[in-house]
Amino acid sequence: MFIDNICDITEKDILSDLLFREIYEIDDEYEKARIIISVEERAGILHKKTEFVKLLRAYTKQRKIDDQKKLPAEVEEHRPGLTEFKGGDYQDYKCGYWIANENGVCVPTQFGENEACSHPIMPIQILTNAETGFYKVKLAFKLKRKWREIIVDKEVISSASKIVSLSKLGIRVTSENAKTLVRYLSDMEAMNEEYITEQISTSKLGWISGEFMPYGENIVFDNEQSLKTVFDAVKENGSREKWYETTAEIRSAGKFEAKIYLVASFASILIELVNGLPFVLNLYGETGKGKTVALMLAASVWANPAEGQYLSDAKATTTALESRLNFLNNLPMMLDDMAQIKDQYKDGFANLIYLWCAGKGKDRSNRNLGINPSTTWRNVILTNAERSLVDELSQGGAITRIIDVELDSGYLFEDGNKIVEVLKNNYGFAGREFVDVIRKIGSEKVVEIQKSFYAKIVKKSLEIGCEKEEKQILPMSIILTADYLIEKFLFRDGCILPFSKCVNILKGKNEISENIRAYQFIIDEVQMNGSRFARSADDFTANECWGMIDKQSNIAIINSNAFKKIAERGNFSEKGFLSWAVKNEKIEVGSDGRTKKNKRIGQSTARCVFLKLDNEFVETEDGFVKMEDVQEELPWEKEE
Repeated sequence: MFIDNICDITEKDILSDLLFREIYEIDDEYEKARIIISVEERAGILHKKTEFVKLLRAYTKQRKIDDQKKLPAEVEEHRPGLTEFKGGDYQDYKCGYWIANENGVCVPTQFGENEACSHPIMPIQILTNAETGFYKVKLAFKLKRKWREIIVDKEVISSASKIVSLSKLGIRVTSENAKTLVRYLSDMEAMNEEYITEQISTSKLGWISGEFMPYGENIVFDNEQSLKTVFDAVKENGSREKWYETTAEIRSAGKFEAKIYLVASFASILIELVNGLPFVLNLYGETGKGKTVALMLAASVWANPAEGQYLSDAKATTTALESRLNFLNNLPMMLDDMAQIKDQYKDGFANLIYLWCAGKGKDRSNRNLGINPSTTWRNVILTNAERSLVDELSQGGAITRIIDVELDSGYLFEDGNKIVEVLKNNYGFAGREFVDVIRKIGSEKVVEIQKSFYAKIVKKSLEIGCEKEEKQILPMSIILTADYLIEKFLFRDGCILPFSKCVNILKGKNEISENIRAYQFIIDEVQMNGSRFARSADDFTANECWGMIDKQSNIAIINSNAFKKIAERGNFSEKGFLSWAVKNEKIEVGSDGRTKKNKRIGQSTARCVFLKLDNEFVETEDGFVKMEDVQEELPWEKEE
C-alpha cells in the first residue's frame, strides 16, 4: 500500500488512481487528513504538488457522486417506487430510488440515507406564464399534519443557492440539504411527466388570453406571493343587495363627482378592449368634503376598500407604484391625497404622470446583461387632491392625460361615516357582474358604443366653439361608455352622467398647448413683478432689475438670466419656448437671427428676450396691468 511507505512513492505513483482510492477509503477523518498532508509534502519533493491536489479533489468529488447512486442490495429489493404520503387529494407519484413518506424524503447511499427534506414535499403542477413564457412550479408540502401549496419560479428549485429562500415559507431547507432537495424535485418532475399537469398562468389581474383575472376559469394565478394583500382584497364579501341599495342612493343624489368616480372604476377594464391608453381622473377640492369616501366607493366595485387593502399608498416609490400598476393591469389604481406624491417628486411630478399614462414601465437590465420583462398596464388611475393637478403642471403632454374634476360646494355625502361602514363590509359584487356583461355583449359592441360617444363629443365641442384635445376625448368616451353599460345592465335607475358637463370639463387644445401656457405664465410674471421693470433705458429706480417695458412698442424686454429663472419656475423649456415664439412672432429676433438681443438698461448692457405683449398691457398709476383687468366706467359712475 502506498500510504504505508510514503517516502517510497515515485513520480508515477503520486498521480495514480490506486493512491487516490487508498486515501479516499480511509474511514478516520483525522488519519485521512494526516496522510494527505504527508503525501502533499512528498508530491512537493517530486514537483507534482499542484497536479496532486487538483486530481485528489476531482477524484473525491466524483466518488461521492458515484457512491450516492449506489444502493445496497437489500434496499434495491424492497423499494416500492412510489410516494407514500398520506392525506391531501394527491395521487402517488413515481419516486424511483427516493424514499418519500410521512417521515420526509431521503435517498439511500452506500454511507446511509441522504436526506432531502424532513417533511413530505413534491411538485404537482407546471405553470407557463402567459406574459413572459417563464415556467413556475406549484409545490405541495406537509407541515404539522397540514398540506399547503405554493407557487415558485422554476429557477428557484433548480438552484441550491436559491432554493434555500423557500425556508421563509416554512419548507425545511438549509444549505446542508439544498443540493439533495434540488435533485429530488428534478427527478420527480422527470419521472412523472404524464401526471404533473401543465397550466397557463398569469401574474396580473384583468384581461388575459380572453379570461378576466381573478375570475378566470382556465388560467391560474401564479403571483400570490407578490402583492398578496391586494390579490386577497379582490373578492366578493357581505351583501350584494346592501351594496347596490347604498350605491343607488348615492347615484340618485345627483352628485356628479361621486358618480363619475364610480363610473371611472368600471371604465378601467374597457381601456384594453378599445385599445386606449391609461389616464388619470383627479377629484380636487377642500379637504373633509368626502373625496376619500368617493374613492372607497370606487374601490368597492372590485375589492375591499378598507385602509391597507386595495387602495395604494401615496408615499410609495416610483418602482413600487410601477409594480402595482403592472399587477393591477386593467383594474383601476387608486391613490388618496396626491399632495403627498407631489411633495415627494416635485419637479419630477410630470414625469411620473407620463410614466403612469404611458402604460409601460422602464426597461431594466439584469445581472446577465439581458433585459427584464417589461411592466405594462392599461387602466384608470383615480386620485384626489386639494388642488387641480393641471395647475401643478406646465407640460402640455402631461396635462392631456389628466381629467380634472372640481368638487362643488357642500359635502358629497350626507352621512359619510355610515357609507364607509357599509362599503367596508359589502363589496366586490358589481365588478364581477360588469365583467359578465362585457363577455355577454362582446368587445366589438363595446368598441362600437365607445366610437359613438367619441363622435358625439367631437360634434358637441364644435357646436360650443371649443375644440377639445383628442387625448381628452378618448378617456371621456370610455367613461361615458361604461356609464351607459352599467345603467343599462346593472343599475337600471335612469341616472347617467350629464353629457354637456362631461364635455365641458375637458381641456381645449389651446388650454393644453405647453408653449401657450408658458407664454401666459411669462406675461403673468411680468404683471406681478412690474416694480422690477424699468420704465425706460435711463430709469434706475427698478429694484432687482429684470429688464424694462417698452410701452410704445408694447414689448417686455427681459434680461436673459431673469428669463431663465422664469422658465424654471414655470417648469417649461426655455429653448423650446423661444423656438415656438420665433415661429409665432411672439418675440423680436436680432439681425443675426438669434432669439436674444443686446439692450442697455441703466449703465450696463445685457442680452435680453424681446417679448411682444400683443396689447395685453396698459400703463396705469399702479404700473403695468392686463387690459382685461381695467374695468370700464359704468354710465352712472361718470362725472356729469
